[in-house]
Amino acid sequence: MAKTPKTFWRKIRATLESLPISLGLWTIPFLTRKQLLWLVKVMGSIASVCDRAGRSYAIANIDYVFPNLSAKRKKLILIGCYRNIARVLLDMFWFGRNSLERVRAWVDLAPAWRATLDRPGPKIIVTAHHGNWEMAGHAVLAGGYTLMSVGKQLGSDATTEKLNAFRSRLGQQIILSEGALMPLLRTLKKGGNIALLADQYLNEAKGGIWTTFLGHPSLAAPSPAFFAQRIKKDVLIGIAYMQARPDGHYRCVDPILLYPEEGESLEALTQRVSDASSKLIKRFPTQWLFAYKRWRAIPEGADPKDFPFYANRAKRKP
Repeated sequence: MAKTPKTFWRKIRATLESLPISLGLWTIPFLTRKQLLWLVKVMGSIASVCDRAGRSYAIANIDYVFPNLSAKRKKLILIGCYRNIARVLLDMFWFGRNSLERVRAWVDLAPAWRATLDRPGPKIIVTAHHGNWEMAGHAVLAGGYTLMSVGKQLGSDATTEKLNAFRSRLGQQIILSEGALMPLLRTLKKGGNIALLADQYLNEAKGGIWTTFLGHPSLAAPSPAFFAQRIKKDVLIGIAYMQARPDGHYRCVDPILLYPEEGESLEALTQRVSDASSKLIKRFPTQWLFAYKRWRAIPEGADPKDFPFYANRAKRKP
């Protein structure tokens, strides 16, 4: 039977997606750390100029969050954002070789985090697209702890499979977001650890709720609060930030710990998670993903002029 055009282009797309992954797999792991950091600077600087769409979002977001900063400081945040993205991507490959040895040599899991992970009971580790969120999971595994985290479909099935293979090299359990609910709940009920990203936009139709994030109203996923409230035993939420250091090392900043309160609403706990993430991002702004349409929804009754240019009026729940 002849192949349909759709099947043909799907195969072409999968091939094109696999090329940079294959190139990264056969080159990046063999660079020295110094060479990789040089490449990060070059790639990040070029991307900060050439990525016209992402750059426009980043500039709008930086102006939105830090209206009173100097132009020089805003430019440093912009370049830092793109260099951090480049480092996250390249280090996914670099730490794929001699993974355990390299993680233990270049990643510092702070004593406060070890004490938190040694604490009995289920733990929800919340990260943002801040620092190297991928490396946070590797640090937990290299420290001798277990972890289950959620991954999204990225391009073709083959591309997603290859990327998740890098993420799970040290034993991390990666499950796709579709169908992740029950495995995550079972892990928590057994006293295990799960990791969630909590700084992503989620529209109301999919369960997003309004919070204040980095000082401005935004729709966010209430996932950490949802899982915490579904567990009947004592559960801890730890807000994590893996800081990328100039010398190539990573430092896991002391966690912000949250304990759900009896009778606390989903909205209130989600806001506390948002406040904790905002605190870390404002402290280390050059390593957050500003090139992202985080404030794309305008709440009912708000003035569109008070939001970034890409924002649209939020659709109300049916």
